[in-house]
Amino acid sequence: MQVDIRSFKTGPDYIDPMFHEKILGLTSSNLDPYMMEDDLLIHLLTKNAGDLSIIEGVMGYYDGISTGFSSSSYDLARRTKTPVVLVAKPKGLAATLAALVQGVQNFRKDANIQGVLLNGVSPMMAAYYKKIVEDNTGIRVYGYLPLFEEGLESRHLGLITADEIENLQDLVGTYGDQALESIDLEGLMALGQGAGDLTDTYPEVKKIGQVRLALARDRAFSFYYNDALDYLRDLGADIVEFSPLANQAVPQDVQGVYLGGGYPELYMEDLEKNQVFLESLRDCHKKGMPIFAECGGYMTLLEGFQEGDRTYQLAGLIPGTSQMTGKLQNFGYIDLVAQEDNLLAQKGDHIRAHEFHYSKSTNPGEVFQGKKPQSQRGWSAMVQDGNLCAGYPHIHLMANPKAAHRFVEAMKKYKEMKQ
Repeated sequence: MQVDIRSFKTGPDYIDPMFHEKILGLTSSNLDPYMMEDDLLIHLLTKNAGDLSIIEGVMGYYDGISTGFSSSSYDLARRTKTPVVLVAKPKGLAATLAALVQGVQNFRKDANIQGVLLNGVSPMMAAYYKKIVEDNTGIRVYGYLPLFEEGLESRHLGLITADEIENLQDLVGTYGDQALESIDLEGLMALGQGAGDLTDTYPEVKKIGQVRLALARDRAFSFYYNDALDYLRDLGADIVEFSPLANQAVPQDVQGVYLGGGYPELYMEDLEKNQVFLESLRDCHKKGMPIFAECGGYMTLLEGFQEGDRTYQLAGLIPGTSQMTGKLQNFGYIDLVAQEDNLLAQKGDHIRAHEFHYSKSTNPGEVFQGKKPQSQRGWSAMVQDGNLCAGYPHIHLMANPKAAHRFVEAMKKYKEMKQ
């Protein structure tokens, strides 16, 4: 039986959805309980649903903002009426595993824990743990996966991206064959049929105008939200992709540029040499074209990138340089408040975003004042120069529709000015 399986990721992570897409051959969606209201969460879940929709969680089940549960996997499961399967790695435990499972189930009345999967165990130990959990909690264990000799590599922002793993399909085939043998997949699919009914009340998106948006996409710039790009398309933006690493210029006849995040720090020598790309950025900015850049894209717009005694010369649209550090800088969700009118917001507007980077900049900008939710900690963020707005925060443009509207409106105005 053919089953149409669709994947989703809890929270703002870019890398895990890339694996979903590579494995399934279908686009994956982020469901972010901090950046998104219920109507958008439900809209994206129902719009992108298949016969079976699987939402990958994040961190521990109840781990949310600060010491609370807000924006946790539990929060998302509750708001989307989704049954939950815990993935447990029980190495070094015996009956305590049952206590942990029972504790998670009983911690909140609406926990909705419907099953357990065991990770990193042998067939013999899987049978042992299955009996312990089911006898003591009544919660079903749907199977297990053993430890594999070959896993997935990581770097400073998490797993290396799916496109960089040459034998990914072979690995997936190995994992899949094992899952067929040791996991009750039919039982899990039946469990999915017990999800609560959802009603999509998201309003129809109205087109603003017809514009063309240049979007940088390659191994250096790959962090984009699929649904945010679709939202820009619905507003009237025809997205034209190009590759800075291939030294491609910003495409002709566009009215805006979007430089997303990624790993430009790994390719600075190439980017410095790619003067066709860099000069085209300078030309776009000189003409007043709207340019939006996040994190790695923002780093590329700076004058340079410092690595030891060397400074790589970059676009120079923004004064200052960046360099890598040994720890995360300004990590997590952030509420941005516009200090002045800019490409994405009017003064006083709020934008919900997140930051996740190991680099720091001599010029982080101050067009927004950011504050961490449920905390007094904050910092200034993002640079505005004419029609350019860039900084470390990652912004989901569908979760912040006014920002998307302003970006497309600016492109439309630029197009009219050039006609």
